[in-house]
Amino acid sequence: MLTAAMNFWVIHAQENPAAPRAQKNRREWRSNTLCEHLADRGHHVVRWRSSFSHQSKRQISDGSVMEPVDNYFHQFIESPDYQRHIGPARIRNHMKLGANFLKIAPQTTTQPDLIHVGNVPIALCYAAVKYAKSRDIPVVIDVRDLWPDIYVDLLPKALGFMRGPVLSLLHLTSLRLNWAFRNATAIAGLTQSYLDWGLERAGRAQQSQDAVFPMAYPAKDAAPTPDSVTAIRKRLGVSPDDVLAVYAGNIGYQSDFDTLIAATEQIAQTHPRFKCVIAGSGPREAALKELAARNDHVIFPGWLEGDEIYALLAISSFGLVAYNPVPNYLRNIPNKFSEYLAGGLAIACGLDGEMGQLTAQTGCGFTYPPGDAAALAEGICDLIDRPEALAKMKRAAIQLHKDRFDAAMIYPTMSDHLEVIAQASIARKGVAA
Repeated sequence: MLTAAMNFWVIHAQENPAAPRAQKNRREWRSNTLCEHLADRGHHVVRWRSSFSHQSKRQISDGSVMEPVDNYFHQFIESPDYQRHIGPARIRNHMKLGANFLKIAPQTTTQPDLIHVGNVPIALCYAAVKYAKSRDIPVVIDVRDLWPDIYVDLLPKALGFMRGPVLSLLHLTSLRLNWAFRNATAIAGLTQSYLDWGLERAGRAQQSQDAVFPMAYPAKDAAPTPDSVTAIRKRLGVSPDDVLAVYAGNIGYQSDFDTLIAATEQIAQTHPRFKCVIAGSGPREAALKELAARNDHVIFPGWLEGDEIYALLAISSFGLVAYNPVPNYLRNIPNKFSEYLAGGLAIACGLDGEMGQLTAQTGCGFTYPPGDAAALAEGICDLIDRPEALAKMKRAAIQLHKDRFDAAMIYPTMSDHLEVIAQASIARKGVAA
């Protein structure tokens, strides 16, 4: 670890603001946790994000203000509201984010020695790289989603005729993104496939400063309190005898919830103590509740806070990975996967690619063909009937988390990496002066 104090900007528009460290079982987010590790090393750290919350669809700051969070700072960027995940209002939000960043950044008292920025939204990533390039500041782009390619994958079949026009529009958008990748000092990815995608955009081969840092999640070093377990069971309406499979996250178009609901209906016929918990909120929530209205084995508790998620995972047996089989998820290992592993859940994975291969290779769960409710039901029923096999998978999940996804290992390594890049830039400028 380098000891010289430096200045870091960590930019990601949509992650929730950090909860205080004193809050027990808080949700930890990649950008916020990286900031904490850098600040703990004595660096001055500013975490940039939108004033508008994508999750709650409301403004969470009074414009472009800076606020202290433990030993670093949140710099909010004023941006307008939007209510739909896809539409003109969100595009306007992104454009304003980029423009307002370029207005605020030069006025900031402490200029950065390095900028770490997520590749989404594109307007903010482009603005950050543009600013860094104009001031000879090293910038690392963190590939978190395959934007804008993902929008074509999300088009419903009924709108297939729009694929051509959408691709043309995305090509124009990609010009700025490609420029950002070409002019970044380094590229990082959640997986090697994600890093390769960024390198393709940059039009170059991998270099020593490019790296893979997976989505990490903290290890569970203590069981939830009896009161929190009682509270979550009461909220869900389940008993200690029930067997739970859980999906926790955004209830949008990225996952195949219909298959989860159909499989639950089949499982319940032979295993009446089985319950499927779909926790979270999003644009498909109301429609799915209507779809499962007659199925008492599907539970929608709404959005859960960190301590509630912690308790939910502790009383569950299966983690449901039901992302649609599109490149954004086939090439990715999202945070939800490592969260389930940390909770010691057996993975039920409904796609090939990075997550499916890892699940099969390590024995931390089972895979089923995308959209195959019968195969999902069969896999879960088999493990309910073979508790020793289920217990073995859960132990394998915990081991995989320890080996590959533990936050205590990933974030120090990320911090080391950024320090090396920043220090090299400082040394180069010193020699040039």
